[in-house]
Amino acid sequence: MSSLHQHRQNSASRGSVLLALLCLVAVLSFVIISTVGVAQQHGGQQQARLGIIRARQLAEMGVAVAAHPAIKAGDPLLRRSVSGIEHYQTLISTEEARLNLNALLTDAGLPVLERVFTSWGLLPADAQGIATTLLDWVDPDDLKRRPDSAEKLDYDFQGLKGMPLNRPFQNLDEVDLVPRMMEISEIRPDWRSFFTLRGNGRLDVNTASAEVLAAVTGASLSNAEQLVQRRNGLDEMAQTEDDLLIESVEEAMTLLGIGGQEAQEAAAVLTLAGQTKRIESVGVAGDVRCGIAVILNGGGQGIAEWKEFSLEESPSGL
Repeated sequence: MSSLHQHRQNSASRGSVLLALLCLVAVLSFVIISTVGVAQQHGGQQQARLGIIRARQLAEMGVAVAAHPAIKAGDPLLRRSVSGIEHYQTLISTEEARLNLNALLTDAGLPVLERVFTSWGLLPADAQGIATTLLDWVDPDDLKRRPDSAEKLDYDFQGLKGMPLNRPFQNLDEVDLVPRMMEISEIRPDWRSFFTLRGNGRLDVNTASAEVLAAVTGASLSNAEQLVQRRNGLDEMAQTEDDLLIESVEEAMTLLGIGGQEAQEAAAVLTLAGQTKRIESVGVAGDVRCGIAVILNGGGQGIAEWKEFSLEESPSGL
């Protein structure tokens, strides 16, 4: 009887040891699986970081090529495949493809800015009010030009002490501080793609988009699109060998269908060739893409501005 009892005790002990071993194996397996998972996750993150770095390097390569004074728009070197999964694509444009906001904030330039705002769907009175509010930011006095514009007391009431700064805008972030700019952001979240604070203040008819050309000149969008199509040549692609650049402002007016007094007013804000070089380069490494926009100083001597952009923000549609 005692022998049987001893046997049962031994069996129970062995069962407990086996259960403990199984639990230990389960814990070790969990640790191993977790470690492998963390390692794989870390490896994936490391691979993603390397992809971003490589895409940025390729974009920078495109910028370096485009910045060379011998390279012109449409040069084959601006599009290059490094491998089956790596390449860069670069566009050379001018900053005059956009509107210099500070240049428009004058009594003579304000009607152009109002025309842009009304082309976006604002009522003329609202367009005039917002344009005047922007002008009140840069003018040297504290007098409101219109009852619906804003000066020091209006900014104080909103808790913006020391505003407006009574000087030209130094960056587009300052524009967001101006009252009623929220109305612009609501109807045109991409309003920044229309404006710059650099360039000579004129609009380059050979690099500006159809929408900008139509908004500035008052031409129909369809006529502006036909100008761009004619400018891009038979392949309908910008910066290729068959491009047919506009050779005179008069030619631009004809293509835009503008004449008389309207043509004279539009011609005053147009140029055939902007002088401020802009480079947009996109590097691609596998599934990762990186965009870099660079503005060069006048004459291409040195970098005035450098920033990365998301591909959704690319004004050139790279």
